[in-house]
Amino acid sequence: MYRIGTYTDQILNGTRISSLGVRGDTASNAWAADAIGIANAYDPSTADDIGKVYGYDDAGNIANIKMDSQTRQLRNISKALSQSSRRPAAIQGGANLTTTQSTLTINVPSEGLYYITDSAGNPIMIGTKSGNANIMKNDAKDPQWRTLGVAVVKAKSVRVDKKVQVQRNGTTVGKDGTTNDPVGVTVGDTVTNTVEVTVPNKQAASAVKFKLIDQPKGQTYVKGSLSVRLKNAPQTDITADAIVYDGTTQNNAKSIPGDPALKTADNRPADPDLAIPAGGWGIDGRNLLDKYSNRTIVITYRMTVDKASITDPANNTVHTYGTFTDGIRFTTITDQDKVDIKAYDFTLRKVDAGNVNTLLDGARFQIQRNGKWMNLDWNTGKWSDAADQGSATVFVTGDSNHDGTVDNRDDASQRGLIRFKGLGYGTYTVTETREPAGYASYAKPTFTVTIDDAGTSIQYRGTGTVPNLTGRLDNNTVQVKNVANLTQLPQTGGVLAFAFWLACAMPLFAIGGMMAVRGARNRRDALMLTHDGGNPAA
Repeated sequence: MYRIGTYTDQILNGTRISSLGVRGDTASNAWAADAIGIANAYDPSTADDIGKVYGYDDAGNIANIKMDSQTRQLRNISKALSQSSRRPAAIQGGANLTTTQSTLTINVPSEGLYYITDSAGNPIMIGTKSGNANIMKNDAKDPQWRTLGVAVVKAKSVRVDKKVQVQRNGTTVGKDGTTNDPVGVTVGDTVTNTVEVTVPNKQAASAVKFKLIDQPKGQTYVKGSLSVRLKNAPQTDITADAIVYDGTTQNNAKSIPGDPALKTADNRPADPDLAIPAGGWGIDGRNLLDKYSNRTIVITYRMTVDKASITDPANNTVHTYGTFTDGIRFTTITDQDKVDIKAYDFTLRKVDAGNVNTLLDGARFQIQRNGKWMNLDWNTGKWSDAADQGSATVFVTGDSNHDGTVDNRDDASQRGLIRFKGLGYGTYTVTETREPAGYASYAKPTFTVTIDDAGTSIQYRGTGTVPNLTGRLDNNTVQVKNVANLTQLPQTGGVLAFAFWLACAMPLFAIGGMMAVRGARNRRDALMLTHDGGNPAA
């Protein structure tokens, strides 16, 4: 906030100001003089020049511009004051003013005429009240009394908020896809996106254009999935009022056409053509602007995740464009919001239970999610649900070229390993369906993998009859053992080991029982011989 000048020669009548003057100081007059020169140079014609009045300094000449009849001069000086290199320092306490409320009260050092710029560079000139008087006319011909000390800011905004809607613990939640609110999605999955934006204010802020562009990376828009509704009226479908471009609609148009007649103050296009990104969409919101000005809308659509990792996430950026006019020139305000989608990897390390440094090739595994077996397209990296286990992808340790066998064509550095890539949030079950050659078929491990949205706390848990054959080495590595013979089972524990020793012990119990019965019978026979006929046994 900057001071142009202070009030002089006030004539007050109760709450009304009959007249007053404005006088600058050395610094503000230098600024005002420079700005008047800049403003008068905007147009070669002198018809809109800001004149100098005898007896007024340059701050007074700015204050003398009539609000009702000299709107062009008023716009020009507002812009020029911002462009001038002679602008003095902000008033004390007048820098970086912020508020979270709908109003902002600023304490100034003296009564006078002040200049304010907002964060977007939009200028506001405001005069304080004088004493208890706060209304005045610009001159005798001014048709209305104007309130001093208050400025109503016409919001020129197209602020947007984008989220990915996902299921978490049985509830649909919106994720920002940021460092503080990450989202993990399996490559190949289709996710729902929402965009919330307020249609520019056509009446108060003189909005003339409204457009949106959605630009994906590693994702593809599901054509026909986009819908639009009013935020506070979920059942109000206004999709028909959105002119949607996706590369095939609107006669296969590849861009939203602009209006070349709309120019900025420096004669650049204010409404250029906007290209439709590959795999994305665009909306020409002219009908939305006409019907729903200053209303908040929600755009819902679906995207398929084609490629993502923790280091190179898929993302989706929505850009909004609002073009506004002051009656002569046009200004385009933009905003954007991006959502990152990550997918994560883990490595299965297959080893001998007796020597974990011995890596084992040829073990076969399959993976499930939510009770459904999964398929992986090796060419695209996309996952999908398989019809059944028989049609699900089989992963083989050491098979780096994914041809189903392990031979000299595979990468030797990948021996005993399987790398599962592109997995998102959720719990997966990995099952060994065939053991490596020479290892026990009755001790094939099964384990679960639980991945969080951030991918920083992946958990592995052995299940089934031999849970202790599975162990977590680090966040992205699980070690899975195979046993070569039954003697290794007690070292690993589990239900199968107990069952084995119980099974081995049962024949011993049976043999012992038979021997006890036979011994009792022999003792009985001996007793009978001893007492036969009362004679000693032979």
